[in-house]
Amino acid sequence: MDITDNTLKEIPNSEQNVAVVTDSVAQVPAEVARELDISVIPFTVSIDRQPYLDGIDLAPHELYRRMRLEDIMPTTAAPSLGQYLQAFEACLRAGAQTVLYVALSSKLSSGYSTACHAAKMVQEEFPDRIVEVMDSQLATISQGFVAMAAARAAKQGKPLAEVKQVAEDAEQRVGFAATLETLEYLARGGRIGKAAFMLGNLIKIKPILTLQGGEVMPVGRAGGETHALQAIVDYVVRQVDDYRVLDLAIMEADAQEQAARLEELALQKLRPTQIFHTEFTPVMGVHTGPGLVGLGYYYE
Repeated sequence: MDITDNTLKEIPNSEQNVAVVTDSVAQVPAEVARELDISVIPFTVSIDRQPYLDGIDLAPHELYRRMRLEDIMPTTAAPSLGQYLQAFEACLRAGAQTVLYVALSSKLSSGYSTACHAAKMVQEEFPDRIVEVMDSQLATISQGFVAMAAARAAKQGKPLAEVKQVAEDAEQRVGFAATLETLEYLARGGRIGKAAFMLGNLIKIKPILTLQGGEVMPVGRAGGETHALQAIVDYVVRQVDDYRVLDLAIMEADAQEQAARLEELALQKLRPTQIFHTEFTPVMGVHTGPGLVGLGYYYE
């Protein structure tokens, strides 16, 4: 099985003052995580009570294939206290003086509070070091863009206060918009009512979703796939302001054809500095279902 493994096997540069850590929800591409010395803690997806570490022993495309073909109801879980302890301790033992953990929005997961508990425990063990936990109020590649910005600052030798400031500044210039193939999975999880699900499917309305204030929010709707893809691009165009640097990320959950069309539309309207392709994180894909396609952005 072809699986992207960008987890804690990548030990941070021991000469680096600040080690940057995030989680698998952030969708940091494996090659970027290696280049920037970002440690990635995996979330867990459980299928029929069998746990799988996100991106390690369950590839996103495999999960989405099973969701299409089998009547499964996967669940998700944040990393355990032990996983956070292991990650933070590994950074400090490798020589980092401080750790910055860029966490998934605390409104979407218990991971933030568990990480804060782990940080306190690690600092008791290493009283001369600092472990800082940042609630990014983000998810998916927008969270990843913040972690990447912080890691670039850390690679330049900046101290923790400056690295955190870079991350907080980046948080104001990232985001994403996405649409779903079906509202079924949101309805299953109780995130929309049955009537809205039935009506949305009947009239083929596709919601345009983003993250605001740390929570998933609708920012529009479109009739049909073509209009939905254009609405995603239009939303991103409105968000990026007189940029000199623009990074885009095409996200898809078993929707490669739609992702290719979205990229074409994005390139017609925007001039990105670089563009990433990433499979949508299973931790959120469990709740949105296969067929999601979206566009993430970071600008300066």
